[in-house]
Amino acid sequence: MAVVLLRVVTATVVIGAALALAGCQGTTSAAPTPVQSTDLTSSDGGFDRHAVIGVVLEPGQDTLGADLRAGLTDAGFAPDVRVAPADGSAAAQRTAVDQLVRTGAKALLVRAVDASALTGVIQTAHDAGVVVVSLGDPLPTSGTGGDGVSADYRVPAGDDQADLVSGAVDVVESLQRGEKPTTD
Repeated sequence: MAVVLLRVVTATVVIGAALALAGCQGTTSAAPTPVQSTDLTSSDGGFDRHAVIGVVLEPGQDTLGADLRAGLTDAGFAPDVRVAPADGSAAAQRTAVDQLVRTGAKALLVRAVDASALTGVIQTAHDAGVVVVSLGDPLPTSGTGGDGVSADYRVPAGDDQADLVSGAVDVVESLQRGEKPTTD
């Protein structure tokens, strides 16, 4: 009788411990998926309106930089505009792209001095989940862009600067909402 009682008590303790441990696990859910450069939309609806939007431009594009800053700011974004120095250094643009990726930019608008010189740093941006938008000319192939070039999207230069700015703001707004932008 004592052996049976010991077995019942042991079984009860084991079952109770198993139930207690099962209750401690709680529910699990997958971590939110960050926006990736190859995503057309984000499962969480895009990115926060106050996210950093990086803008890297060629030398002499100060007016375009000011217009993009104004357009993106008016749309509620936090643009970080960087114009390459007057010497036209592609190295300065590489540094600017790298810094913007490190600061957590969600999107980069790029008008390259030397597009082929940016391939590596654009790949780094893609790897970090940054959506890259080429302003004007396409960026060279790196194998990650949605349209066969290293940029995920391209805003054509258009007839004037206002068209380029408007197109860039439209693309960023679509990305922010988690929608696929309409571009050429």
